[in-house]
Amino acid sequence: MTISMTKPGDLFTVGETVAVRLPWSEVCMHMRVAGEIRPVLLKEHGAQILNEDGSNFSFPVTFGEAGFRANVDRTFQYIG
Repeated sequence: MTISMTKPGDLFTVGETVAVRLPWSEVCMHMRVAGEIRPVLLKEHGAQILNEDGSNFSFPVTFGEAGFRANVDRTFQYIG
């Protein structure tokens, strides 16, 4: 799986898979992925952190816990 690295401020929509450096959020720290670069699939109701092979890592997390801000127009801005 080859995905380009995301920069803060980039915009995305549901269904896109992007590579992000996961933030030091409470959930990411608990799952021991904080600070790691991981692919993330943006779903309708949350962000699915993926393994390198594209399989799901654990359960979907909120957009904020994965480093995204949801906009009114249903785009998602990576804030890191």
